[in-house]
Amino acid sequence: MPSHSPGAPDDASRASTGNIDHAPGRRPSTSRRRIFTSAMELFATRGYSSTNVEDIAVAAGISRRTLFRYYPNKAAIPWGEFSDQIAVMREHFVLIDDVLPLRDALSDALVFFNTFPASETRVHRARMRLLLDEPELQAHSVLMYSDWRAAIAEFVAGRRGESTTDLIPLAVAHAAQGIAMSSYQAWLSLPEDEGSQEALHGYLQKACEILD
Repeated sequence: MPSHSPGAPDDASRASTGNIDHAPGRRPSTSRRRIFTSAMELFATRGYSSTNVEDIAVAAGISRRTLFRYYPNKAAIPWGEFSDQIAVMREHFVLIDDVLPLRDALSDALVFFNTFPASETRVHRARMRLLLDEPELQAHSVLMYSDWRAAIAEFVAGRRGESTTDLIPLAVAHAAQGIAMSSYQAWLSLPEDEGSQEALHGYLQKACEILD
C-alpha cells in the first residue's frame, strides 16, 4: 500500500528537510524518480512482463549499474520507498494519543500512510493496479506486506501489553492489510474522475468499522 511516489516528498518531509532534494547521506531523489517514472511508462505501454531492466535503464538515460544502486531488482521499482514509508508509519504510531481507541488509531494511521500528493493520483492508481494485479510481482509483494503487518502488530501489541506473536496483534495486522487492499480494490474500480484521494480515505475509514 505504498503512498508516496519516489522523489515526491509530502509537505511534512519538505518542511523537515528545508526544501532540499534529499537528506544528507542519501542519493539525490532525481534519479530514483526518473527510474520510477520511466519504468511506470514502460509498464503501461509494454506490460510488466515484457519490460526488462535494460529497457528501464535506457529509458531513464542511465546504466544498469546505476539503476541497481537505487533498486535491487525490477520488482522493487513499483514499490518505491515502501520500507522508508513503513519507518515513517512507526514514527506516526508513537505520536498517537494512548486514549484514542484502537480502531480510530488504526484508521488514522491507514489514512496517514495512504496519503499522497493530489498531482500523483493518476500515477498512484496505475501503480496500485500493477501491484495488485501483476502475477510476477506477487512473490515480492508477500515480503513487503509482511514488513507492513509487522509494524501494525507492534503497535497493537504495545497497546495491549502483548507480544507481536500473540493472537490479537497478528489478527489485527492481517485485518488491517485486508482493509487496505479491499479499499484499494474498491477505489480502483471507480472511474478516473471519481478516484480522488478523498474517496480512498473514505473507503479506508469505512472499512475500519469492522474493527469495532
